Amino acid sequence: MGDVLMNLPAIRVLRQAYPKSWITLALDRSLDGLLNEHPDLDEVILIDATKLKESGSSRREFRREIRRGHFDLAVVSNPEKWVHLSVFLAGIPARIGWRRKWGFFLTRSLNDKKTGRHEIDSNLALVGLVTDKSWDEDLTLSVDQESLSFVDALLVEENAGERLIVIHPGTSNPAKRWAPERFAEASAHFQKKGFSVVLIGGSEEAAAAEAVIRCAVTAPLDLTGRLDLRQLKAFLAHPKVKILISSDSGPVHIAWMQKKPVVALYSKEAEGSDPIRWGPRNANTRTVHDFMASITVAKVCALAEELLAGS
Repeated sequence: MGDVLMNLPAIRVLRQAYPKSWITLALDRSLDGLLNEHPDLDEVILIDATKLKESGSSRREFRREIRRGHFDLAVVSNPEKWVHLSVFLAGIPARIGWRRKWGFFLTRSLNDKKTGRHEIDSNLALVGLVTDKSWDEDLTLSVDQESLSFVDALLVEENAGERLIVIHPGTSNPAKRWAPERFAEASAHFQKKGFSVVLIGGSEEAAAAEAVIRCAVTAPLDLTGRLDLRQLKAFLAHPKVKILISSDSGPVHIAWMQKKPVVALYSKEAEGSDPIRWGPRNANTRTVHDFMASITVAKVCALAEELLAGS
C-alpha cells in the first residue's frame, strides 16, 4: 500500500505535464479501492502480481492487455524483471525505471540509489526523466459518498463516541510490531481522558487486535476486518477521528495524506522501516524510529497529545 501511495506525487506531475494523456495504473488486486476515482488517473487495471510472477501465460495475457492500450510511455517505479520484460514485449516505445532487475529493457533509467532520500522524491526523480515539471505539493485521496454513509452508519450503530483515537496494531512484518500490552496501555491512557479508542486493520491482522483487547482494561471498539479500502479511507478522513497511532504500515500513509494527525512507530530491527525514506511528509505527524522494545507508552502518548493540542 505504501509503495503505491508514494507514487501519487509522480502521477500528479505526469498529469500536469501531459494533461490530455490517458494515464493507467496497474494495481495489485489486493489494493482494489485504494485509488478509486482519483482525479489524476483515467484507468486502473487490477492485476494479480503473485500470479504474474509465477505464470508465463498470465504474463502473456497482461502483455496483450497493455498492448491493446497503445501506450506511449511506461513508468516502472517498482522494478521487477517480468515488468521490464513485459513493457518491452508489449511494444511501448518509451520505458523508464530503475537500472536493475533487467533494466536493460528500459529506454531511460536511473541508478537505484535511494539511501537517505524519501520514496516520494525517488519517484519524482524518475518522472523527471520525461518532464521538467515540479510537484505542486497537492495530494488527493478520493472518498466516495457510499463509503462515507457506510462509516457514518457504522459509528452510530457501534455508539463509537465523538472523539476517536484510532490504533492500528498490526503489520505485515512482525519485527515492526509494538507490543500489544503497550498499545493497550496507550488505549487506557486516552480512554481515561474521555476519548473512545478504535482498532483497525485487515482481516489478516485479527490476531494482533485480539492481543491488544486481551491486555486492555476496557476493550476498544474493534473494526479489524470490517472495512474495505474504500471504507478505510472514509473512516480515517471522518471528522470524529482525531489521530492515528500505528506501527509502520499502509494506514499511516492514508491518514497523513488526508491531513490527519499521526504518530507512526518505525522499527530499527526491520529492514526498510525507515521514516527518512518511508515516513509521513507533513507537519501534523510525529515518527519514532527505535528498537520496538525501547519505545515507551509515555513517549507515544506525549507525542499524540502534542498533536491533539495543535489540531
